[in-house]
Amino acid sequence: MAISERLLTLLREVSAEIHETQKPLKVVRLLAWPEEVEREFFEKQARELPRPTYQIPPEVEAAGKRFEALAQRVTGDNELERFLHEICVSWATTARMLCAAGSKSLYYHSVELYGRPASLSSDRRTTNLDLARHFEQVIQGYAPPPAEVDQPSLDAEQAAAYLRTRLESCFPGRKVRVVLGDQSAANASASAEEVKIKRSARFSPRDLQQIEHHELGVHVTTAINGRAQPVMPFIAMPSPRTARTQEGLAVFAEFVTQSTSLARVRRLCDRTLAIQQAEDGANFIDVYRFFLGQCHDERASFESARRVFRGGLVEGRAPFTKGVCYLDGLLRVTNFLRIALTKGKSHLVRLLFVGKLGVDDIPLFDRLVREGVVKEPEFQPAWSRALSFLTAFMSY
Repeated sequence: MAISERLLTLLREVSAEIHETQKPLKVVRLLAWPEEVEREFFEKQARELPRPTYQIPPEVEAAGKRFEALAQRVTGDNELERFLHEICVSWATTARMLCAAGSKSLYYHSVELYGRPASLSSDRRTTNLDLARHFEQVIQGYAPPPAEVDQPSLDAEQAAAYLRTRLESCFPGRKVRVVLGDQSAANASASAEEVKIKRSARFSPRDLQQIEHHELGVHVTTAINGRAQPVMPFIAMPSPRTARTQEGLAVFAEFVTQSTSLARVRRLCDRTLAIQQAEDGANFIDVYRFFLGQCHDERASFESARRVFRGGLVEGRAPFTKGVCYLDGLLRVTNFLRIALTKGKSHLVRLLFVGKLGVDDIPLFDRLVREGVVKEPEFQPAWSRALSFLTAFMSY
């Protein structure tokens, strides 16, 4: 059944408002810690808790109220309005979470958006903590000798040069910058306009492969394709609602392109384990020492602990829980691909790259593509087009 003219008009109006209203809600940027927090931590020999402060602009609270009002416009009992309603409610919760930065309330909003270690994964039986412990048990049973491909032999300039070449190959005709920054929370992050590399970081050849397939192949691809949507360009922007699928898809890409490693999987597991420790009362220093004990160096341990505590309480019991999304999302995306490919619905794979969606959104977007409301993705990573291989792999 075709979408009615009334619904299409509503979709256009609400989509335009979502696109504009979500702009101030930059979660990672607003919860980032200034570099001086890290510097002071090490100047004090890692013996005193860091004291980050947060400057949340008034536009964030205003955006939350606007999303609450928008949610009341889309309350119809149809697939499209339910999708729009969920988006507005999620962004309203995101605004409340950001306004609660530095308090325990942030933790409760974070759990609502991302889940927590005790949350059930997509199979409704396994918790996120179970997943982390499973991987951890496997990793502990295998200690491979150091490989040359895993040695951090490249600096940020060399990493940037490699990624510029890959961007030109993956997105011909598109201007995506590679920039070096001192304020980056992660060693690498990406948007539709740029890939940001931390100036002080060093990289192994495998790190660059992982960044290529995780950041460029998924995060940049979905941002560019989402921005090109004529009706719903808001799906170009990352949101907590779709974090599980987007991070899970990016981690799956690492696996299927052989660019992951045991060290990388350990880092993902450790994030969930550390969030559980913080929920149980561990403070920032306790979690920092946990990461040191997991063979992370001092700087990497600080950054990993910062991921757990940004926006929450460094004293413990109120972490930021986004870190549980990676393994949970990997399971969700794997299950989605297995069902789609083994049930003769391989065309759904490309819809994962239309924009930043959740796997539960794909059936609706399949319909919207067929009705001409949503534009097919212009870009896809090579592995996602190799449907014969993917189907054989997932059926196995």
